[in-house]
Amino acid sequence: MKKVYYITKKNASKPVEGVELLELLEIVFTPDSKLSQKIKEAECLIFTSKNALFALEHFLPRQWQNLPCYVIGKGSKRALETLEGKAEFVASRAYGDSFGRELAKVLQGKKALFIHAKKVASNLAEILRKKRVWVLESVLYETKILTIPKQERQKIKPNSIVFFSAPSHIRAFLQNYSWKADYLALCIGKSTAKAAQEMLDKEAQIMLSPKVSIKDSLEFAKQLNKGENNGEN
Repeated sequence: MKKVYYITKKNASKPVEGVELLELLEIVFTPDSKLSQKIKEAECLIFTSKNALFALEHFLPRQWQNLPCYVIGKGSKRALETLEGKAEFVASRAYGDSFGRELAKVLQGKKALFIHAKKVASNLAEILRKKRVWVLESVLYETKILTIPKQERQKIKPNSIVFFSAPSHIRAFLQNYSWKADYLALCIGKSTAKAAQEMLDKEAQIMLSPKVSIKDSLEFAKQLNKGENNGEN
């Protein structure tokens, strides 16, 4: 049976049965001196990651929950609910550019504040501005790659499935491991799959997950194993 490896953030993910966690990233919050003023000006908030929610709550605890929130994916919605925020809109597809096009239709005439990381994979803000949506931005965190000492790195087994849920996860893997021809890269989202095509070997096996959540994608990865063992692949 192939091993399934999931690149994740330090101390951020619970153990998943049948999946090996590779903790190769950490989240670092970064302050925005104008955040309070931006919150006052905004009529709604946009989040494409639950980490953005946690960062905002870190800097302005219980000072933003009255604003309607527009989020991407079930994970962000669940994180929002734990912080007692209001989900006004949840994207039908968990892809940044698609989310931007959906928001352009519902945010006409509104002033939105987009909370995000230092690096983003989508063109969401640009898409909204082209549609004449008023958008402020606030960078409140960055994802840093950890360099794991060689003697502490897990050994990646041959013919493994490596699951990537963001382009930064691919960079983190390559900073610590070499990509092998017999690995399969399973990616969430078109942006991540495109990054895999650019960063991995030209002959790399890359598959776009048909699922849009991390939990469902990991289950899909495990089903790939079952299918292979049953002679279905």
